[in-house]
Amino acid sequence: MRRPAGRPKPEVQNVGSGPVRTCVGCGSRRLQAELTRFVIGPGGAIEVDRKRRLPGRGAYLCGAGCLTAALKRKAFGRAFRGKAGQVDPSQLGQAWEQGDGERRGAGGSGC
Repeated sequence: MRRPAGRPKPEVQNVGSGPVRTCVGCGSRRLQAELTRFVIGPGGAIEVDRKRRLPGRGAYLCGAGCLTAALKRKAFGRAFRGKAGQVDPSQLGQAWEQGDGERRGAGGSGC
């Protein structure tokens, strides 16, 4: 599939050794370790997967601003192929903030 001519190509940042993932909020490509992973939990709600061990398809974000952009663009619905159900922005924001203190030194400064 070709990218529309007027749309800028996403930046590639810190591409080195290791898996590279794309942020669903801004489209930048980063090392997987620098991003926060989200999955659909057992109850059908979107959850933050801090340890990257929960089963299923994951969606990645690089910063809090990207969370807002992803919600605005309805990117979680596309990333989870329509299985995300209803997305609660306040619940996702709270889960993000709770884990933000743990990830401060691990990169993922955001956009």
